[in-house]
Amino acid sequence: MARTSASVPGLCLALCLALPFVSANMYDVFMPNYISGCKNGCAEWATAGNSSYQPFINALFQFGKVPADAGNQCAMPAGSAGRHECDCADKDEVITDSFAGPWCYCKDPAPGEPFAAYCRAAWRTPEQINLQYAAPNTVVASFVTYESSLPANPPVAMFGPDASSLKPVMGVSHFYQPPGRTYLLHFIKFSNLEQNKKYSYKVKSGSDGCAWSDVFEFRAPVQTSGPTRIATYGDMGHSQYNNVQNMLDDCLAGRIDTIVHMGDHCYNLDMANDTRGDGYMNMFQRTIASCPWFPIIGNHEASDGDHFNRYMNITWGEVYGNEPPVRSTATTALGHLLTKATLYGMGAHGPNPSRTSRYVSANIGLVHMVGLDLNRLDEGQLEWLEQDLVAATKNRHNVPWIMVMSHFPLHHSLLDEHPDSSARHYKGDESEEYPVSGHEFFPCDSGDCQTVAQFRAELTSALEPLLVKYGVDIYNAGHVHDYESTWPIVNGKKVGSSFHNPKGVVHITEGNGGVPGVPGTFAVKDCATDKSPWCRKHGSGGAYGRITAYNSTTLVYEHVQNNGGNVTDVFTIFQENHGPFA
Repeated sequence: MARTSASVPGLCLALCLALPFVSANMYDVFMPNYISGCKNGCAEWATAGNSSYQPFINALFQFGKVPADAGNQCAMPAGSAGRHECDCADKDEVITDSFAGPWCYCKDPAPGEPFAAYCRAAWRTPEQINLQYAAPNTVVASFVTYESSLPANPPVAMFGPDASSLKPVMGVSHFYQPPGRTYLLHFIKFSNLEQNKKYSYKVKSGSDGCAWSDVFEFRAPVQTSGPTRIATYGDMGHSQYNNVQNMLDDCLAGRIDTIVHMGDHCYNLDMANDTRGDGYMNMFQRTIASCPWFPIIGNHEASDGDHFNRYMNITWGEVYGNEPPVRSTATTALGHLLTKATLYGMGAHGPNPSRTSRYVSANIGLVHMVGLDLNRLDEGQLEWLEQDLVAATKNRHNVPWIMVMSHFPLHHSLLDEHPDSSARHYKGDESEEYPVSGHEFFPCDSGDCQTVAQFRAELTSALEPLLVKYGVDIYNAGHVHDYESTWPIVNGKKVGSSFHNPKGVVHITEGNGGVPGVPGTFAVKDCATDKSPWCRKHGSGGAYGRITAYNSTTLVYEHVQNNGGNVTDVFTIFQENHGPFA
């Protein structure tokens, strides 16, 4: 039955029908193996509406029309992704936002049946496929299947230099069973990769009758020769104006080789009975199945209901060692998948293995990259960090640049504007419930409340002496939903207005990779004030950074807007004297 405007619930009708089509930065995602939740199956997207409603359906998609091959597949259309959501909102009023994953319009809906319904995953079919960076010559492929028990046989990939010469590679599987759901999380290590060489792979579970995935292709990361190209950002979900299409294009064109996500994945991992996290990883799959990534923990992972255990299991690929298959106690599926991939990758293969996915390091070409967990900056992490920076300093003849990253920034002008605000609100989800740009701050609600200034002092007093002592070139972070870059800083003080042989750390906040509801507008302006004289540029709108280290002396940072892909800020650090700043 063709859909009419009267078929749409009042909330969607009020919010959606008047919205014009705008070119999206998210791509359309189709899930042909998903099963319709409609009694009579899914309607054809191209004919689901009548003459007055079909234009609305067309506008749900990336280019304002139903793709020719859409058919009646379950989908997450790009043009409406996350449109009516706000950061941290656990809500599902508008199905066209794809909040809980792929959906479709119902074919000939029965009396009382909804006009549209979410779809459910197929049994024993690989999904959420992604590659996590482990070492210069190693990546870990991780993926999910839905099965009732851990199979006797390990997962397998067919892997090789091209699709016609693939050979089997075995991995490990983990069983995870939250209420009402059953997941198998699989991890397969691809080692001995040659720099910049292209490889192909497909994956499947070890279960009998499990389907193979599609064949994916990726380019092995740069090792020590040639320019190093990295995309960095924090705070990205499944939203219309996120950065995934741009980064996919960048990776295919060779403008980036690796993606770094500096925390706050999905918004939020465990919502809608874990299907929110499933949908996020499935929408991201097209990009990170072809371009290795490096995920870092954020406050949304720390507060997703299981105290970041879900994240710690998703990223286990960064530490892939020789552990046998085990059962985990984490309580969200995306957390399982991410942290186990991190642990299996960088946590075991990094230059200073941490044996955890909370904090890790890796040499990516000419850049030594460190990811920290500032949700819990304990002594063990600080001891590991100094050991890591000592080793990185000794290796600067091979890997000259050092970049330390976390979710929370150490320096941002908004922190100077709101020093007496509540740190609990700043660190938690409440302050992010609405902002699609910047951040909200709340007053302290009790006499013993920790302030933003006190929280910041805890971080800077512990970290800045190490950054200065070991000559860290860049400190990169997210959390505040905007862009900001500083002039060189030493212990909170500006030490110059030039990037020519800077004598301090350059701090960057790239904190809006595409939060739910972010608009397609943007701006960049100067930001120095009496309170924040070190502030160089401030930008609004969804964006990400592109870092290119050309050699030991020249590193270029580009601030790239999600909507349109324009570079709206760029600076070059020229450093001939890598080493301590004091």
